[in-house]
Amino acid sequence: MAASRVHARACTAVLAALVVAHLAGCRSGRRAAAPPPDNRAPVILVTIDTLRADRLGAYGSRQRLTPVLDRLAQNAVRFTAAVTQVPLTLPAHATLLTGLHPAKHGIRTNDGGRLASGVPTLAEALRNRGYATGAFIGGAPLQSSSGLARGFDRYDDDFLRAAGAVERPADEVVRSAAAWIGDHRSQPFFAWLHLFDPHSPYTPPPPFDQSHADAPYDGEVAYVDAAIGRLFDQLQRANLFTSAAIIVVADHGESLGEHGERTHGTFLYDATVRVPLLVKLAGETASRVVAVPVEAADLAPTIAAIAGADLEAADGQDLMPLIGGGSAGDPDRPAYAESYYQNLLLGWSPLRAVRTARWKFVEAPHPELYDLEIDPHEVKNLVNDRAGLAAGLQRELPRADVAMTGARPAGGDAAERLRSLGYVSGSTIATPGSRAIDPKDRLEVWDEIEDGLDRLRRDPQGAQQAFGRALRLDPGNGLAMKYLADIHFEAGRLREAREGYTRAIAARFRHPDVFVNLAAIAEREGRLDEARDALKQAVQLTGGDADAWNRLGTIESRRGDVDAARRAFTSGIAADPARAELHYNLALVERRAGNDAAAQSHLQEAIARRPAYPEALYELGTAYLRAAQPEQALDAYKKALAARADYAEALFGAARAALDLGRVDDARRDYTRFIAVAPQEYAAQVAAAREALRRLDAGRR
Repeated sequence: MAASRVHARACTAVLAALVVAHLAGCRSGRRAAAPPPDNRAPVILVTIDTLRADRLGAYGSRQRLTPVLDRLAQNAVRFTAAVTQVPLTLPAHATLLTGLHPAKHGIRTNDGGRLASGVPTLAEALRNRGYATGAFIGGAPLQSSSGLARGFDRYDDDFLRAAGAVERPADEVVRSAAAWIGDHRSQPFFAWLHLFDPHSPYTPPPPFDQSHADAPYDGEVAYVDAAIGRLFDQLQRANLFTSAAIIVVADHGESLGEHGERTHGTFLYDATVRVPLLVKLAGETASRVVAVPVEAADLAPTIAAIAGADLEAADGQDLMPLIGGGSAGDPDRPAYAESYYQNLLLGWSPLRAVRTARWKFVEAPHPELYDLEIDPHEVKNLVNDRAGLAAGLQRELPRADVAMTGARPAGGDAAERLRSLGYVSGSTIATPGSRAIDPKDRLEVWDEIEDGLDRLRRDPQGAQQAFGRALRLDPGNGLAMKYLADIHFEAGRLREAREGYTRAIAARFRHPDVFVNLAAIAEREGRLDEARDALKQAVQLTGGDADAWNRLGTIESRRGDVDAARRAFTSGIAADPARAELHYNLALVERRAGNDAAAQSHLQEAIARRPAYPEALYELGTAYLRAAQPEQALDAYKKALAARADYAEALFGAARAALDLGRVDDARRDYTRFIAVAPQEYAAQVAAAREALRRLDAGRR
């Protein structure tokens, strides 16, 4: 992963030259056109994942990591008390792009969240205003299946099509966005760039890896700043920088060990919920500092106001009065933040907070109150000393709502991609006892789980030890049980795996992969009914997991239940229409049911999605052969053999089709090759091929 990022980033100079050509309209030597004569200013939103405010010079850093953003701050409005609503990528961006708090848009964690179809988005509002809309994504949590793509003409998360891909470097995001901007600069446009690099794992490219060898997170921050500088340079050359409204904001920060948290997602201290926010309006270079609290939810209504667009009711406020200096704002505004990560994952208590300019209150089993003026690092809890103030701030919290309306746990590849970024999938059904657990009191448990996750692929034995330590500290932890069972499953210790998964389920932990793996164990042992029941549990958890539907369809087919198999494969296709294997398997079911026309149609659908799909091509050839269409059959068989030269079944079929067409030499060649490569279980077919060759030889004599 790191190597691919370094290689991509090494091409910066080449990319910059290409992008400038797009932006400046330099093809055939043309000069850049003037900005469009329209009062709808271009809007560019840059969200930087996992960027602490205190890493910017404009926010007090002396490390000189962000000269580009610091220059922007000198000509923009700088908000010093901006608060994200959730310190996790997907829910934070859902708030940024809807103006709604998580309870309204329904996404509380990165795990399987999906924006409900009825939730209005900023992109839809701007498109309705006549804007071209483009999004350019840097990290897997924001894949288009999250629902955030709604309203965008172009949602570029194409890099995720590569197996196992989880992120791409900022220069690639900039290149893609700049090319799109160059193609749409003659009309009002809204471009959103998501730069993921500061997120763990921290692997800055050269030269930032060397200059920040002891602080790779800072190296990632410095690299992203440099990439933004290249974007800004290109906009300047294209006469777009001044005429565009430019907003730069972080989705959340990073703990880096503060308060015992390695990264982010659990706690609501300023290290992760206070974010940098810079706003430069079109045609303006005024510098202003706004010190009153604002929310990430304020960005959507503010951008809508900049564009003159109508955004339906939002929890956020239009910041234009603050940006223009017409309002001093309210230092006592209670900006809201929450974390339901450990609540969903482990059943522990959620954390909710309000932050004013001076005070932070955190609602938890052990509540917290901090005076940010004298204690900016939030180390002295004043909740007992200022009980009245704490109670007043607690009343400012919105009504608690734990419904995860858009959440279905991710399974399979999606869960593995999240795990590689340090996020855990699954959920624990909470009990009154577990909801009384304060995440602060389980720091050691979570540390061991994170250590196990870090080691899972490179050091399975070390991971097993870490999860074992977590269980000794917290014997009822179903998440640790699940990962221990995964290690046994991968090692082929199926009895231990089955016992571990069963204990995790008894501990109220739910994850689709638990049931998928239990089904695999049962299938290997010939218990097909048990496998079917486990897979039904998996699809109930995920709904849209095409892999689980495919496995269920395969089991139902083996059980001889054609209707159930058809329903499963059809549901899988609805979840992932591009998956060729589902169309292929459905074709086999339809052929078994005697529906040859439907079978042929689904085979063609499979081949349309994967042209070099040897099994589907072979089955299509066989369908043509049965329909007395040897020419089409031979063509399909040849394509199957082009994909797999020694495909025994296709060689046998091609020989049969060639015979029907009178192509004796071709038939002889394919029969001979079939005999050479056919496995032992094809003895009857080999005998038939030898007999066919004998007859051909006899006919020649």
